[in-house]
Amino acid sequence: MRSVRRLALGRLISLMGGSAAYIALIATLYEETGSAAWVSAALFAGVVGSVVGAPGAGYIGDRLDRRRVLVGTDVVSAAVAGSMALVVDEPAALVGLFGLLAVVTSPFAPASAAAMPNLVDAEEEVARANALVAATTSVGYLLGPLAGGLLLGAGVSAPSLFVLDAVSFLVSAAFVLSIRRSFGAGRGTSSHPGVLAGVRLIRREPLLRLLIVASMTSLLGMGIVNVAAYPLSLGLGGGTEGYGAMEALLGGGGLLGAAIAGRLLTTGNATTVIGLSYAASGVGLAVAGAAPVLAVALVGMALAGGGRGLGEVADTTLIQARTQDAVRSRVFAAEEAAAHVAFSAAMLVGGLLVEAGGSRAAIGAAAACGLLAAVIASRMRRLQLAAA
Repeated sequence: MRSVRRLALGRLISLMGGSAAYIALIATLYEETGSAAWVSAALFAGVVGSVVGAPGAGYIGDRLDRRRVLVGTDVVSAAVAGSMALVVDEPAALVGLFGLLAVVTSPFAPASAAAMPNLVDAEEEVARANALVAATTSVGYLLGPLAGGLLLGAGVSAPSLFVLDAVSFLVSAAFVLSIRRSFGAGRGTSSHPGVLAGVRLIRREPLLRLLIVASMTSLLGMGIVNVAAYPLSLGLGGGTEGYGAMEALLGGGGLLGAAIAGRLLTTGNATTVIGLSYAASGVGLAVAGAAPVLAVALVGMALAGGGRGLGEVADTTLIQARTQDAVRSRVFAAEEAAAHVAFSAAMLVGGLLVEAGGSRAAIGAAAACGLLAAVIASRMRRLQLAAA
């Protein structure tokens, strides 16, 4: 597990740097333009960049040595992040570079997830390794924005945070270089040719198809929550503090869920755990949506976050167990693209639901998404038992 710990620590530092820089980006765009439209443009550019980059990201993760892919991704990402420090007075350039950053960073996640079985000594360690990476990822997304806000408030400039982001990518690259195990030699594109080999495999495999559908359904619900949580807090008298607590508990619950997954999960019971995780998220959101007071809503959000964290680890472990190393990076890239599509749709749907029926109705719809995902996951378990 030493190799996994190094990879996770490097990723933690990189995500903290990126999350802090994201806060600086949003603050800079709003201060320079006074328009929320530019903030929306940045969010859109980031999502589009991730979707556009996904097919190529998966291909090079299976075509080339994955250690080189991870290091190269971090080095190129550092160059793009550092360039953002030079154009802070030009909103269009900032948005464009942020979209480009999403493209160039896209190979890291599928390549690292695909490499994970190669970084542990035994199959039973894969789930614990995934849980460790998921937990450190949650910590990075939790602490990074907090650090970014505090540093900006203390007078640190946005260009300095962009440079810090660039340095964090280089630190991640150094940690990857320090790992002496094989990440996977690549050349998988000869036995499974084509950029869309991962998509073709998902279409052929009923279990993987159901997994992607269930995951997208769950993510649609979680995206709706992102839109509806703030008005729900206002309705419960929590204000911005209550909203911050909801977001923190969603993230903190994800951290706890990932930690539980490391102890609970094996490759054999992954489908069962996935179903339980979606059900927990759905129940938690139902509690939050029906909550009479803020405290009850916070409990529901914590439960939903825990289910999400548990499900992410189980999802990753199942894909690793069901795919060959030669095509695994492209499968993860396809899943990543599907996730971004679902989350993007949720931004639109969530706003319409809040406008039409209020925040409670929107959260209720999100809960229904979680429970529907659990039903879909139950079919995965039946497929697995029938094949045994």
